Order: sequence, then structure tokens, then C-alpha cells
Amino acid sequence: MTRRVSIARCRDYDPERVMAAFLEVLAPLGGISAFIRPGDRVLVKPNLLTSRSPGEAVTTHPSVVRAALIAVRDAGGEPVLGDSPGGRNTPENYRSLLRRTGLLPVLEECGVDAVFFDGDTTEIASPAGRVYRRFHVSSAVARADAIVSISKLKTHQLTLATGAVKNCYGYIPGIEKAGYHLRTGPDRRRFADLLLDLYEARPPVLSVMDAVVGMEGNGPSNGTPREVGLLLASPSAPDLDFVEAYLMGFDPLEVPTVSEAARRGLGPRALDEIEVLGLSIEEVRPQAFRRPASHLFARVPAPLVSALNRFVLARPRILVDRCRRCGICSENCPPGAIELVKGAPRIRQEACIRCYCCQELCPADAIVIDRPLLRRLVEMSGAA
Repeated sequence: MTRRVSIARCRDYDPERVMAAFLEVLAPLGGISAFIRPGDRVLVKPNLLTSRSPGEAVTTHPSVVRAALIAVRDAGGEPVLGDSPGGRNTPENYRSLLRRTGLLPVLEECGVDAVFFDGDTTEIASPAGRVYRRFHVSSAVARADAIVSISKLKTHQLTLATGAVKNCYGYIPGIEKAGYHLRTGPDRRRFADLLLDLYEARPPVLSVMDAVVGMEGNGPSNGTPREVGLLLASPSAPDLDFVEAYLMGFDPLEVPTVSEAARRGLGPRALDEIEVLGLSIEEVRPQAFRRPASHLFARVPAPLVSALNRFVLARPRILVDRCRRCGICSENCPPGAIELVKGAPRIRQEACIRCYCCQELCPADAIVIDRPLLRRLVEMSGAA
């Protein structure tokens, strides 16, 4: 099997320049018509993690989504847009999210509908699944003739980097994500297997990555935007994620979804297994992205995690003066480790599984990731 990842330069989010770069990155792969047939019902699936403005680099930029919708329609496809952010979603707050993320004007311009993923749902099978053999997903995922995934290049507290494979997690209705997280606990490899089970159940025909501005540090929602100036595309999400991690300056096999994909034969083990098209790796030059606070001990075997929790593992802490008392963290904590005491949330650290969903979903940025003293000493000594 030929592994192909295409890279194109895209220096800013001007809509016409993004459109040109979108067509450029797809050209070496055969163009959009290599993936979309006339009459296809096409689900365009961005990363809409939470309700943030485009400039915060948390969600897929509307200019990239616009380019995808136009390209799909020009190929004769019938596009719709959909995603399910984490947490409890309603049609009203979903529309509000589309407005805040800049997508509502794009949908109106293109005459495209947004599907509310948490309404009409169904089950899909994953016959080769290692953690799950069946998933409860939006019916739009099952009904689509083709899915085009538009992910965002970012770091991630749990998986080091989040990309094309992780973007499929949005197939699952928001409030149900907590149950899937709970089954995998703090084991990053097991969570990666869950994501790959879901990816194999319904793989996108095309994965594109918004890497014009990425995120480093405490991603996927509390990191720092960082200019990269690229669009990436591939028929294979695991191949795309390998190149993403390499461009961020990481060993790609440190990323659990990448290493587990390699074990399954779904993805590469080395860069030389991939045919890089468009710009070369030498032209784009890998960058040294800052890691999330949680990842110094990411390679510690899962059986040791509970023993090390107190001494070295990063843990969430609530900034009470910033907290809005909205209860979103408590409502969406997979193990129920966050209690509301007189309206204010309190984390029971002994029950926390270090999934960091609370930090991802906090609308006030009121949850930070603390590093215990021993961890800080190790970092200072250069052992990382």
C-alpha cells in the first residue's frame, strides 16, 4: 500500500488564499474528484471541540471549512457539516457554537446545512475492534456516502498530539464521550485503541489538516497558538498524524494513536514509508512544539500510573476566582471525580483518571494542570 501525505503552503486565513492552497494540497492526490463522486452525500467533519473564536486556534478555522464545502460541491457532492463537541449539547447551544467559531456565516454563504449530531443517533459496527465492537454515533455519520475530515494541528494533554484519527471522536454524541473515556481510564494506549476502533468503523475518505495556525503547550484548548503556515492532506488519517507529529518536532511513535496504528498495520513506523507530496519535509522544516504539562511521564506503563499519581503525574486544579460555577466540568467528568460543593466544583484527586476533559471543556479557562514537586525537579534536571 502506498502511503501518501501532501503538504502545501498557506500563510494566513484569507479565504481566497486558503481556497487556492486547499486545491493545491489535493492536486498531488488526484484532486477532490478522486474522493467524491457526483451525487455523494458528503459529511464535512471539522474539529469543533468547544465554543471558541477562530483566533484562539482551538477549532478548525472557518476559511478551511469553507474551502472544503466549496470543493465538495464543485465535485458534484452534496455537503453537510457536523460535529459533536464534548458535553451536553442542545440545538440552541450548537447553533451558538457555530456562530462563535465563525462557521455560521460560512454555512449561509455556501448554502449548506449543519447537522445536530446529538439528535438522531444510531449504532455502527467495528468488527476488528480491540476495545469496542460497536459505537453509538450520529446517524449522519452512518448515512454519509463519504466523510471529509478537517482536523486541527494541536498538542493534547492525553495523546500528546491531536489530529485526524482523534477528530473521529466527534462522531459520538457529546455527553456519551464520558462513558467511553471511563472505560479506557488513564491508559493512553487503550484510549488510542478506542479511537482506532472508531476510525476503522467509519474512516473518512479524505483527511485534511488545518495547520495554518496550530497550538502548542497545554492543548487542545488551553495551549498557545503557533503559526505553522501549512495545509496537509492524505487518504489515511494515521499517515497524516505521523507527518503532523514529525512536523511538531515529536517522535511520532510517542503519539499513542500513531504507535498503535503502526502495530495494527494501519499506519507507518518510519517517515521513509510515506511518500510526501507537494512541499518536501526539508522545505517545511520540523518545529519544536512545547509539550503539554501532562506528558513528561507519558511512557510510564499503565499499571504504574496509580502508584505514581501523587508524585509525578500532572493533575487538574480549579482556579476558584475564575470559575463561573456552570457545572460543565462536573457534568462531563467520566469517573465523576468532580463534586459541586455549595455550587463550586471540587476535584477528588484519588478518583481522577487524568483524561483532562474538565480542562478541555471549561469555558472560563478556570482549570490548570499542576505538576507535582518531584516532576518539576526532574524537568529542571534535564531528565525529560
